[in-house]
Amino acid sequence: MPTRRTSQARPKGPSWRTRLTATLATLRKIGRWGLHVGLWLAFVAALVLVSQRVWLKLQAPVNGIEIAGSNRYVSAEDVEIVMASAIGESVWAVDLEAYRSELLANRWLIEARITRQWPDRLLVELSTHQPIARWDGDRLLSSAGVVFAPASQPAGLVLPQLSGPPGSQWAVWERYLSLRPVLQDVGLTLAGVERSPRGALTLKLASGAEIRAGRDALETRLQRLLDVYPDTLKGQMGRVQSIDLRYSNGFAVAWRDESTAEVSSREQQ
Repeated sequence: MPTRRTSQARPKGPSWRTRLTATLATLRKIGRWGLHVGLWLAFVAALVLVSQRVWLKLQAPVNGIEIAGSNRYVSAEDVEIVMASAIGESVWAVDLEAYRSELLANRWLIEARITRQWPDRLLVELSTHQPIARWDGDRLLSSAGVVFAPASQPAGLVLPQLSGPPGSQWAVWERYLSLRPVLQDVGLTLAGVERSPRGALTLKLASGAEIRAGRDALETRLQRLLDVYPDTLKGQMGRVQSIDLRYSNGFAVAWRDESTAEVSSREQQ
């Protein structure tokens, strides 16, 4: 029998419209991807540019120093001398702690804080002791009750002179404050207070005279002097070397010419 051939139809491919649509879709995807890549590259470039400028700013040399808290004890000039070598250094590379330590070598300072101020300046903030009295000679007593010994003191610094055993500075200061107005009422100026290790007080007057008040019954003894002062010693304090209140019923006056005047009893406690 003769063999019959069966013809097979070729499968039809996608139409040109389908191919065009697919091509356009591919192009749109490529376009969106390219846009994203372009935007990302632009962002990176901007970030690099900004970072470069910031880095250059951070490397800017110190161009000035601002000082806050300077006074007659620590002047702006004192700080500028210490900080002078920071001018011209990279603001980011300045060793702030080293400069702070150097500033704190000045014993007038309680604290010194140094911070960077954008873009090329340093800020130095100072906290200083406020002296209220001299203590045991050349040392000073601060308003916080701290005894400190600065290397130098401003000219014309007039303070009361206090002294006493270690740790007694605040008690002696309070005693000075309580006695000063009492003496002022009769025209006497209290210049200082000295406390012995046993607690005995000696009051130092601006005239140079001393009042030896002892340890006990201070108010009673002092009142005894104040009651008669206007009629006995007022106007003569320039001649008085010391007044000794350590008597049961009176006091003794030592004159600068080394003579002694006794008022009431000689019985000393």
